[in-house]
Amino acid sequence: TQDIAIGLDRVLELLDLEPEVQDAADAVELPPVRRGVAFRELCFGYRDRPVLEKVDFEAPVGAITAIVGPTGAGKSTLMALLLRLFEPDSGRIEIDGEALGRFRLASLRARVGIALQENMLFGTTVRENIRYAAPEATDSAVREAARVACAEGFIEALPQGYDTPLGERGAKLSSGQRQRLSIARAVLKEPDVLILDEPTASLDAETERAVLSRLADWGRERVVLLVTHRLSTIRSADRIIVLGEGRVVEQGSHAELMQRSDGAYRRMVEHESHAAEEAGG
Repeated sequence: TQDIAIGLDRVLELLDLEPEVQDAADAVELPPVRRGVAFRELCFGYRDRPVLEKVDFEAPVGAITAIVGPTGAGKSTLMALLLRLFEPDSGRIEIDGEALGRFRLASLRARVGIALQENMLFGTTVRENIRYAAPEATDSAVREAARVACAEGFIEALPQGYDTPLGERGAKLSSGQRQRLSIARAVLKEPDVLILDEPTASLDAETERAVLSRLADWGRERVVLLVTHRLSTIRSADRIIVLGEGRVVEQGSHAELMQRSDGAYRRMVEHESHAAEEAGG
């Protein structure tokens, strides 16, 4: 009982906290995104530790923009700043040329969807899990989101199809199946900006290609940001942003970056190819 009381006190204490990021008095609703997202000379640090330094690039509507780099390069921090979980120290993020601070937080986050490597699944049905972020969605919209995520095949093979209960945390599914449900859930929200954080880490190469192809078709009028270490995933992107020690060190397409004989991206690809050869032989 004492443990429960202490836990409840902690929950109430957290609920009483005021978020650091607040709406401006004259903030407006974010309209549909037409041109894209831009990061302008963005700088940010946690206390005394700088994380991002003058990061500058654009992620246009209709393109998959991959953000790559070693652990600690600032990839996840960039996405947190886009969601306004923190405010930058200097520089700004723009949507269609307007600073994020111009828009109400709720309307910004309503237009952004996120698919994580391991999204939380619940013990309810497949259908209700996909509907989590869009509870009013129709059955046909749920099926279309599952199709985009290449999840329709395994869902229809389940004992009760979309009405199959998943068990605790989706334990009945493989990690690749859970990952595709996470993507379907984000797609169903119909976001203008989709953040995919290591979305295909548990998928085989053929399924990964199919998922990214369908996401590219679905995202023709949206911004798709792909955060990943997996080079096979990166190659499918239209634009690649290479981060290193909090800076953009290169940007371009896979073909353009591979033409740079001493480029950071080319070194990453060659290192992975060499490691794969050693592992195979």
